[in-house]
Amino acid sequence: MMTKRILYGLLLVSLFATSCKEFLETKPQDTVLPDDYFKNEDEVYAYLSGIYDRLGKSGTYGRYLYFEMDMSDEGFNSVSSQVSDLSLYNYDPSDIKLTSTWLTLYQGVDRANLLLQKIDSARMDSTSREVARGEALFLRGYFYFILTSNFGEVPLRLKATDDVGQSNFPKSPLSAIYSQILSDMTEAEKRVKPVSAYPHSGRVTKSAVWGLLARVNLKMAGAPVYDRSRFAEARKWALKAIDSKFHQLIRDYKEVFINMCQDKYDTRESIWEVEFAKASSGQYEEGSLGSITGIGTSNEAIGYSYGIVKVMKSYYDSFSAEDLRRDWTINDYYYATNGTKTPYAGTSNASIIYNRCNAKWRREYETATPKYTSSTSINFPLLRYSDILLMFAEAENEVNGPTQAAYDAINAVRERAYGVLLETDAVKQHALKIKADLPSGLDADDFRSAIQKERSLELGFEGLRRFDLVRWGIYYDVMKSTAALINATAPEYWRLAARSGNNLARRDTLFAIPSRELSLNREMTQNKGW
Repeated sequence: MMTKRILYGLLLVSLFATSCKEFLETKPQDTVLPDDYFKNEDEVYAYLSGIYDRLGKSGTYGRYLYFEMDMSDEGFNSVSSQVSDLSLYNYDPSDIKLTSTWLTLYQGVDRANLLLQKIDSARMDSTSREVARGEALFLRGYFYFILTSNFGEVPLRLKATDDVGQSNFPKSPLSAIYSQILSDMTEAEKRVKPVSAYPHSGRVTKSAVWGLLARVNLKMAGAPVYDRSRFAEARKWALKAIDSKFHQLIRDYKEVFINMCQDKYDTRESIWEVEFAKASSGQYEEGSLGSITGIGTSNEAIGYSYGIVKVMKSYYDSFSAEDLRRDWTINDYYYATNGTKTPYAGTSNASIIYNRCNAKWRREYETATPKYTSSTSINFPLLRYSDILLMFAEAENEVNGPTQAAYDAINAVRERAYGVLLETDAVKQHALKIKADLPSGLDADDFRSAIQKERSLELGFEGLRRFDLVRWGIYYDVMKSTAALINATAPEYWRLAARSGNNLARRDTLFAIPSRELSLNREMTQNKGW
């Protein structure tokens, strides 16, 4: 009997599509995939796009990985009527969002496995074959990296599941999982194209691999593996991107995010993005950036936003008033009913601060039409060059101390934040540099603290803060101290901002294994504390 598989989002497009959103747009209905599907290059690349597709679902970067599963000291779920939710650390393992994330990530793994098994049977150019193989290897490694970062030890499945009876897989040790991630990504680095090969940020490139290998190694250097030898590896991979001389910071911080709203690309800074294209229904598939997040408004001309993710006052206060990132990451105005921008009066009223939003992606700049209520076309950034600079600074400090190279990397990010790159007058530029640059003479501990703060200021609400706090081993303490501050100082209504921290237990550095997995997989065990 011929084995059949279902391919979701099968895309029959050319390898040489100039726009990656064209690479994502033409989607027929779910398609039965026969065993002999991988006959040629078109079919290989169509299936490869189906692997990428898993990055843009609600369970991944369509929503949960940067909202419900990234609760931190930056922002909070402001829906006051909610009592139980994944974002509030008041959930059980049957939670539908938790299950969706698990299933979506493993669908990505399974699709990558199938392509890797079948790719050599396709009639295609050998160079194109190796590029596709490299992208599939990297994506498999990336899916496993997200799985283990959020769930800890998980089953390591390296063959496609072609039998419904193949459901019993034990957890693999972290050492095996990370070894496979590193193997997949380093093999991918040899095969994928340089970032300059594409006019967009939707494909895996050498720069994306370098940056993610730096991130993986920083994770391994921290909790829960604590292999300090990995700092040197993180430094090595970040330096590859820096030494490529291709990448640089966009002069204006807010332009990075306006570009994403306007379907513009600048791969010098935004190296890898999850892209959202129109589905057959006409709406954008599952993108919610600027809709779930964004400045709350019901004005459809601006673009409807629920404005659910509000801002911790302590996060707002962590910015210098001269840091241009503050009033872009956090809105300094609100929309009147008619759409008029109304500036907030002053910064001393705590209620006004808590009512501000994650405003990095603003639908007023969104160029897609029409603007739907519940979905947007705004891309999500998985890797930016500023992140690579900060990862290098962190790793350099851990390996060699706060060297000039470490200072140069973090100060480059800070100087952009203080407007140095926008200033043309040399005297004024020098004055801004003095304000922006870290003080000289910091020891390794103080420099580490500066990096930890800077990553939040630069990368706030980009799905990395919880990840960073966990790998630094300080997530529980930071969340508890943030909650205590809110409980002691916030206006009564806004003490709801402390719910995630109040509910947090030490087990919550990992999420629970979904009940569905436990019921289907007899060899699976629940995470500690559940």
